[in-house]
Amino acid sequence: MNEEFLQYIWANSLFRDATCVTTGGEHVRVLHVGERNRDSGPDFSNARVEKGGIILVGTVEVHLSGSDWFRHGHHVDPAYDNVILSVVKEADVEVYTSRGRRVDTVVLQYNNSCWEEYLYTRGAAALPRCHRRLREIDPSRLELSLAGYAIERLERKCAGVYHLLEAHHGDWEATLYGMITRYWSGNVNAEAFSLLARGMPYKTVWRGGDSLFRAEALLLGYSGLLGAASERDEHVDALREEYAYLASKHGLQAMPPACWKFMRVRPVLFPTVRIALLAALLCRSRFLFSALLEARSAQEAMEQFDVRSSPYWDTRYRLGQPSARQVKRVGKMLQQLLVVNALVPFFFVYGRERGEERYRERAIRWLEELPPESNRIVREWEAFGVVPRSAFQSQALLHVHKEYCVPRRCLHCKLGCEVFKVIE
Repeated sequence: MNEEFLQYIWANSLFRDATCVTTGGEHVRVLHVGERNRDSGPDFSNARVEKGGIILVGTVEVHLSGSDWFRHGHHVDPAYDNVILSVVKEADVEVYTSRGRRVDTVVLQYNNSCWEEYLYTRGAAALPRCHRRLREIDPSRLELSLAGYAIERLERKCAGVYHLLEAHHGDWEATLYGMITRYWSGNVNAEAFSLLARGMPYKTVWRGGDSLFRAEALLLGYSGLLGAASERDEHVDALREEYAYLASKHGLQAMPPACWKFMRVRPVLFPTVRIALLAALLCRSRFLFSALLEARSAQEAMEQFDVRSSPYWDTRYRLGQPSARQVKRVGKMLQQLLVVNALVPFFFVYGRERGEERYRERAIRWLEELPPESNRIVREWEAFGVVPRSAFQSQALLHVHKEYCVPRRCLHCKLGCEVFKVIE
């Protein structure tokens, strides 16, 4: 048994009866357990109890045993003089405030299966850790919890938008470019693409964007991959010559090619291919920001990313190295990933900062329009009966996995709370 668990039982009213009997034989009815105090002082503030027809308002302290009150020095601390109830697992002694007032003590009564479930979730290897009772949660309560976590995850992503917006001095187009580039190639080369976006300003690419060849030269040259290419052909030589001119003109210093990862990456996801596709996007959609502002649905937004690379890459995955023919284009999966991870938080922040609620509403609606992501984490949830209906819900499940399941924060999770309520 631990104190955190007892505090959880009290905070979520998982005790057996709202009317408790104190160690002195008096009846106390719990009207409100209070608000959790994460700072110094008693565990719960603004609690309300009824005793003898009188309503008492004050703080509540939770311990494993009454003697912990003295072990922690509460009997000499005036901060605990307003405690109206001491809640314990074992009432081994009476407790008193620094003024000598005896504090009513109740022994917390709860279903022992809650403790057993807690131990199980703490030790469970399979994720989510509360999997064996997930199917028992009321569907409406589950949906409400997922909605909260979807918004919580979205707010976390919005922090990245604000960071870029500040770095670009309020330039929305440059911020959008940074967000799209950050998620252009999944997680493996995400940091390298972020460095590419920071070092190769959007306006520099935009000015040269009337030519796909020039856009490729800028991006591949600045990435360092062009100069590091071990094989050469006429196209590589031409790109190098063009980049040398542009680098001199704009004062560019190429990134270290070691920033990019090719190991354990599918060829179609090689950074060379992805950079070529990014060049195609920036060349074709020179007014991408305006086009996305006018997109009325998630599908229309996805279509803005439906680009293919220059013909050179139909038979290449690396610079100068021929391969079997395969047209390189941005697939549906990446299009959806870009909408979910880049556009939704961007337009959520855009609407908030400009006071235009329609863009925030659109961002949420796009998540609800898109199908749920299909990945290992979502499949883990589906195996235990939690099947998301949209990207809005799958985003919530990804958030719970990362923020609560992996770090074993079951007692802080809304789904964990619903599981314990089922047991109760």
